[in-house]
Amino acid sequence: MTWLLWFYPPRWRRRYGAELTELITAQSFTIGAAVDLMAGAIDAWLHPELIARTTSDSKAGAAMIANVLKLECMGRRADITSRDRSKGAAMTIGASLVLALLWLWAVGQYRGNVYVMALVPMIYTVPYLLGLRYTSLKGRSVRAQTILILGLSVAMVGFFLIVGWVGTKI
Repeated sequence: MTWLLWFYPPRWRRRYGAELTELITAQSFTIGAAVDLMAGAIDAWLHPELIARTTSDSKAGAAMIANVLKLECMGRRADITSRDRSKGAAMTIGASLVLALLWLWAVGQYRGNVYVMALVPMIYTVPYLLGLRYTSLKGRSVRAQTILILGLSVAMVGFFLIVGWVGTKI
């Protein structure tokens, strides 16, 4: 997961890169940890004033990383309640139903269209990302949440449309 550090600002990597690398090399790759690191990168770009002066105490640096960037994989966890989990699940289920109905309408309108068929994974993935607002992304700024959710959604739509295009060439 250390490759995700390249998404952080250069000044941030110079100050905290070694500490964060040390912390995440002991972790196994999980989607939650990747989301934490990406959200942390967005926050680091949005809030450059949070980069503190260099200290020689690496434990203090690690605590700062976990606390300010709210990295769950580093032991800092937002207070996620059962109500938050319910909101996330409701968002995921509700948005999945809405997107499934829209997709079924599109299938009826554009029978056999390879691009419509290529977008079927979005029925679950976009609502899942929206549900993260209440769980994994809780406590992050609205701007960071929006950038992460919209950015990943647009990237996935682009990826699946390219897959559809490749399917027409095979």
